[in-house]
Amino acid sequence: MKAIKLAILLVLVSSLSFAQVIESETGSESVPAAPKSTAKPIRAPIDRPWVEQNLADNKPVTLQYINRDYLKDATMIWRVLDLREKMNHPLYFPTEVKGNWRSLMQIIMDALDSTESNPEPLRVYTDENINIPKSAEELKTSMGETKRMEILNDWGEVIGDSTIFIAWGAKDVFQYVLKECWYVDNQRSMLDVRIMAICPMFWYEPQTDATSEEADEDMPGVTNRRWRQFSWIDYNELRPFMAKNEVFNTQNFAQNRTFDDLFLQRRFSSFIKAKGNVYDHREINQYIVNGLDQILEAEKIKNEIREREHDMWEF
Repeated sequence: MKAIKLAILLVLVSSLSFAQVIESETGSESVPAAPKSTAKPIRAPIDRPWVEQNLADNKPVTLQYINRDYLKDATMIWRVLDLREKMNHPLYFPTEVKGNWRSLMQIIMDALDSTESNPEPLRVYTDENINIPKSAEELKTSMGETKRMEILNDWGEVIGDSTIFIAWGAKDVFQYVLKECWYVDNQRSMLDVRIMAICPMFWYEPQTDATSEEADEDMPGVTNRRWRQFSWIDYNELRPFMAKNEVFNTQNFAQNRTFDDLFLQRRFSSFIKAKGNVYDHREINQYIVNGLDQILEAEKIKNEIREREHDMWEF
């Protein structure tokens, strides 16, 4: 009798286990996620078999002093780094922190927090003049979007509404805007550039339901995405944080460079969006509509800078 009961019990257990496997595979059963470990790391992440130089005390490269008396020509330029271009992928990836490897926007977001290892957090500013700091509340507003949601009862009736804040992360930044100055240094007889400010740009989709009138019937697959500025950052204040973090070298893992080196060596792809002008520094797309003509205008501005530098020297 005991043997019969034991056999029946084994059959029931096996059938229940089989049913649970089938339900898990079809997705009908929600498998609980594994709990995250709360243990603290005992050492720094190991991502290579050799001992690498410690970048904790690394400092940015000292730039050449600009003597105003030898400054013969200067042009203000605004350019855009689009992270969707393949050459700029080292600035975008990884989308999440992986050991010692972080994206540029993740470095910026980590530098904003005041910690024991970062007693002087990075400041952000309201505009490209980098003279008016942003408050904590203004910074939070620029890093997400507020969405209004309806509250329903058990019968599906609207009994109220609530407001939630949807925060964006480092993976939502797809562009950087650089404000830089190209100048001719007569003392060194060369054309040089200095980046003065940088602004990450969020690429987000508004949390609103588009009506049939707002939707584009010709291109239904195009999302209604928008660009929003994060904040303007003084590039010289950002450089110490960039010098302490390596950027992934897609050609040679043994020759990784820092983010500061990447910008000094101009290892990125970009296009000019504006040149300093008397019309409130208007951008190219404000006076040229066609996209191809905008590209040609940007190339024209770049060639003008080279030609003016070339015409200054006598042979």
